[in-house]
Amino acid sequence: MESAASVANLAGGDEAKRGLLRTAWDFSFRVVLRYIKNSYKDDPFRTFLEACLIGFIIWYMAKRKYNIGTNEIVLTDKEIDELVDEWKPEPLVPPLTDFEREKLDRAVMIDGPNGTKVRLVSGSGTKPAVNFASYNFLGFIDSEEVGQHAIETLRKYGVGSCGPPGFYGTLDVHMKLEKQLAAFVGHSAAILYSQAFATTLSVIPCFSKRNDIIVADESVSFSVQQAISLARSKVYWYKHNDMADLERILGDVNKQLARRGKGGLPRKFIITEGMFQNTGDIAPLDELVALKHRYKFRIILDESFSFGVLGKRGAGLTDHFNVDPHEVDLLIGALCYALGASGGFCCADKDLIEHQRLSGAGYCFSASMPGILTVAASDAIQALEANPAGFLPALRENATLLRGLLERIPGLQVEGAADSPLIHIRLTPEALVRMRRSGGTWTKEDIDRVLGEMAEEAQKDGILLTPATYVDEHERILPNPSIRICVSCTHTRKEIEKCAHAIKSAVSRVTSKKR
Repeated sequence: MESAASVANLAGGDEAKRGLLRTAWDFSFRVVLRYIKNSYKDDPFRTFLEACLIGFIIWYMAKRKYNIGTNEIVLTDKEIDELVDEWKPEPLVPPLTDFEREKLDRAVMIDGPNGTKVRLVSGSGTKPAVNFASYNFLGFIDSEEVGQHAIETLRKYGVGSCGPPGFYGTLDVHMKLEKQLAAFVGHSAAILYSQAFATTLSVIPCFSKRNDIIVADESVSFSVQQAISLARSKVYWYKHNDMADLERILGDVNKQLARRGKGGLPRKFIITEGMFQNTGDIAPLDELVALKHRYKFRIILDESFSFGVLGKRGAGLTDHFNVDPHEVDLLIGALCYALGASGGFCCADKDLIEHQRLSGAGYCFSASMPGILTVAASDAIQALEANPAGFLPALRENATLLRGLLERIPGLQVEGAADSPLIHIRLTPEALVRMRRSGGTWTKEDIDRVLGEMAEEAQKDGILLTPATYVDEHERILPNPSIRICVSCTHTRKEIEKCAHAIKSAVSRVTSKKR
């Protein structure tokens, strides 16, 4: 009896549960039905769209899954051997051309530290030479004080931080140098990058994006060209240092934007260098600032080669033209040329600097600058700031003297601004014609070979020179072959005169031999 009662109670309980479930199902169905009626009565397109979506989900779930194993191709041993025999791996480094092999064989080895005076390795031993091939404008590479402080810093901080600045790579010397740079340039704030080349490649794409507009000088250096390419913006190129052509392009750009009508306005940038690596010319910053305001553009100025060189204090192009540094929206500089250290920096308003700490690829994804190089740059700025008259007048006097002597050499073409320590020399077309009795057209490789021979001849007289080298296939406009001469304030008048005499003799010997 008890067993029968228990069965009856269980049956009654199950029936009650089924009744509750049925009631819940009916209630849910009525809620969903009421939702559908209220939601879709005035929107048939929504009903159609969600029906298609449900149908797609059902089709996708029922679709036969792709299995990699079902498409396996079984090869016989003979077929495998034939494929192995036919396979030829690509070389990691492409083979050198005959001319590249010549350049490599002609390369000069320096025995010992670099500086104004070096020792060159030759087959008969070492030979002293005066260095006009290194970017040692202020002579800090030779500074014993900077070197001694760097050794002390090495013992304190080690070789490197081994970490990105935003994580654990920032040291107190980094923050000190950033404040020092901003104060020296006269801008609001500064940010450090561990490599000069990466600075430009990081700053420009950080602010100029797709659909933005860049108007750039056609003679900017390779690093600026690559940065502009990474930005993927709309790019216009104006003739080198031609402000009339720049104004024409700026006006055309604004007219195109006006015709576009409504829509978000793109960011617009003028990009140029302070002192051009490929020409030695100086950009007319005062005219650029006037055009910036007239046509509502921003300026990105690469001062890699002008920082520490131009101006009464050596603060760069803004100091040279007495222009408020805040007129330059993004000022990029290098610490490895005039200061003899390494790395680069950007000076700008504080908001633009903080944006780079989160969006600058070269800042976020690179190890920070080693403390030893940071301190070397800081010491160099401190020395320059304390006594600009001890560096800059001698540098400009040497540059002017050498340029004047070179301009007297027959068959030689001298390029660059009058007070630029970066000088390019080339053979004139008339000199090339006289060297080519059989006629024909001079190729770039031919001219490069002749300039290399001139540099070798100068080395025999104790002057180290080197032809300018470019990544030919990646340059937008390949510069004409030249020998790039770098003047230092530590060069003596006698060394300047010796350099000019060695170049004159090299031109004479090479042109006479080629006739």
